[in-house]
Amino acid sequence: MPRQQLSDEYKIEGELGSGGMATVYKAVQKSLDRPVAIKELKRAYHADSQIVRRFERESKVAASLQHENIVHIYDYWKKPAYCIVMEYVDGVNLADVIGKTGALPVDVGIMIAIQICSALDYAHMRGLVHRDIKPSNIMIKRNGEAKLMDFGIAQSRNLESLTMPGTLIGTPAYMSPEQVLGQQLDARSDIFSFGIVLYEMLTGVKPFTDDDERSVSAKILKDPFLSPRRVNSDIPWGLQWVIKKCLRKKPQRRCGSMLEVEKKLGKRLAGRTTKAASLTRIADYLVSMKVFAAAPAEETMIITSKISGMAHFRRYLAAASMVLILAGGAAAYYVWTKTNEAPMQPFAGAPVSPSTGAQLVTRPLETAFPSVPTENATSTNATITTMHPVPASSPVASRMNTSQSTSALVKQNKEHTALPKKKTGTAKNKKKKKKTPSVQ
Repeated sequence: MPRQQLSDEYKIEGELGSGGMATVYKAVQKSLDRPVAIKELKRAYHADSQIVRRFERESKVAASLQHENIVHIYDYWKKPAYCIVMEYVDGVNLADVIGKTGALPVDVGIMIAIQICSALDYAHMRGLVHRDIKPSNIMIKRNGEAKLMDFGIAQSRNLESLTMPGTLIGTPAYMSPEQVLGQQLDARSDIFSFGIVLYEMLTGVKPFTDDDERSVSAKILKDPFLSPRRVNSDIPWGLQWVIKKCLRKKPQRRCGSMLEVEKKLGKRLAGRTTKAASLTRIADYLVSMKVFAAAPAEETMIITSKISGMAHFRRYLAAASMVLILAGGAAAYYVWTKTNEAPMQPFAGAPVSPSTGAQLVTRPLETAFPSVPTENATSTNATITTMHPVPASSPVASRMNTSQSTSALVKQNKEHTALPKKKTGTAKNKKKKKKTPSVQ
C-alpha cells in the first residue's frame, strides 16, 4: 500500500496479515489518535466486479452492526484503492488459540461461546446470516473479549444476493449440510457452523475431517460424528447434548435460535460467574498458556510504588496519630488508677478502615498488557482515621475532670515514667563512683 495515500488521516505502522484477496494493515487514525486496522483489496481483483461488489457489501453490512462482540467498521473508500477501516483488535484469532492450547477448559470454552452466541443472535435479528463461522473469524482480545469478524459473504434479507442459486460458498469444514448443497440459508445454518466451532473448542479437533474437501462435505451430509465426551470426558452430559443439537443434519431439529443456544450454555455455568469474571478467567487462562505475554514486572512495580507508596505514607501518619493518642490515654489511665483505684471504662475510638491499597489489573484492557490501576485503586488508597472527642458525660471524661487537669496528668506521667530510670540508671552509678576511691 502506498503510504502517502493515507498520510492525511492515517499513519500505516505495518502489515498484520495477508489472505487470498486482501491485505490487512495496522494504522493510527491521526485525528482521533486511535489504532485501526485497514483491509485493502488486492489490486489483482480490482477489475473483478463481483469481488469488488462483495467487498463493498462487507463494509456496509458490518457497519450496520453495533455490538460489543462484533468488529466495528469506521470507514470505506474506493480510490486509489478499495479499503475498509475497522476496529483494531489487539489479540489472536481462536484458530491460533486452539492450535496452541488444544481443547480449552470447559468453562473457558463456554464463556467464549456465549459471547459469539450474543453476536450472532444480534446479527440474525437484523436479517443477516454470516455463512462463514469458523475459529479464524473469531478474535480473542487480551482482556478476554471475543469479537466476530469478516462479514464478506454474509447474506442479508435487505440486500440483493450476490450468490447464484446452487453456488457453494463458505469454508468446507464448517459448512452446514444445506450450505454444502447450495440451498437457501437462514440462521440455522450459522447454528450448525457454530456447533462445529464449539465442538472444536472443547475437544481440540473438528467433528468432520478429511484431507479432501469433497470427502469432508460428504461426511457433513451423511456421516455421524464422534460424541464430544468420547474425545474429552470432562465435557458434561448436558453440554454434549447442546453440541449435538446444534449439529443435527436437518435444520428443523436444531436449536431454534442463537439466543436459545446462549441460554442453554448459560445454564452450564449455573450463574456462578459474572461477565467481568468471565473475561478475567479467559484472559488469565490465555496468559497461563502463554498465548499472551504476562504483564511486565517492572511496569507493575513502578505503578505499585506510585500508588501504594502514598498509601503507606498516609497509613504511617494515621498510625502515628493513634500511637500518640493511645500513649496519652495510657498516661492518663496510669495516673487516674493511682489516685482513684477504680476500674476504668475502655476508650471507644473510631474504627480504623483497612487501606484498599492499589489493585492492579494484571492484564491491560486494550494495550500490550501493562498493569494499570483500577478506579478503586486511584480513589481510596489510604486509611482515614477520624478521632471523636470524648463526651463530657462519659465515665472517662467525668473521672478525669474530677481528678486533675490534662496538663497535670501529663506532668505526673513524666515524673512516674522517669522515677524508675533514676533508681536504676546513670545517676545511681555516678553516686557509687564518688564513694569509690580512685586507684593510682
